[in-house]
Amino acid sequence: MGDQKPEDSPVRCHLRKDVLQLNTYVALHHFIPQDSQDLEIRPGDRILLLDGSGEDWWKQVRAGDRVLRCHRTFIGCKEQGQISVKEGQICVSSEDERGDFIRVTSGKKRGFVPCDILEDI
Repeated sequence: MGDQKPEDSPVRCHLRKDVLQLNTYVALHHFIPQDSQDLEIRPGDRILLLDGSGEDWWKQVRAGDRVLRCHRTFIGCKEQGQISVKEGQICVSSEDERGDFIRVTSGKKRGFVPCDILEDI
């Protein structure tokens, strides 16, 4: 008993295991990095969330929001409020379509993209 460190106690190990279980997630979809700071994630990857409090990392999809996937790349015109999106990129929208376009958010970007390049997921 004298050789056991406090951090190795059964109670301490159990608490560490519980925290890992609460913060470990399994990816369901492939995520293609959108910029140099993004991490590529493939289905089945285990992800340990160390800090979900950061505004730039942890995003929430609200009830009624549409989650969409781009099925082809689109180069937007910034002057017209459009954004560029890549094939496979995930977007979220809480707005209705405006003609042939819909306003979406993807990462830090927000703007209009054509409806015909998106599919609901």
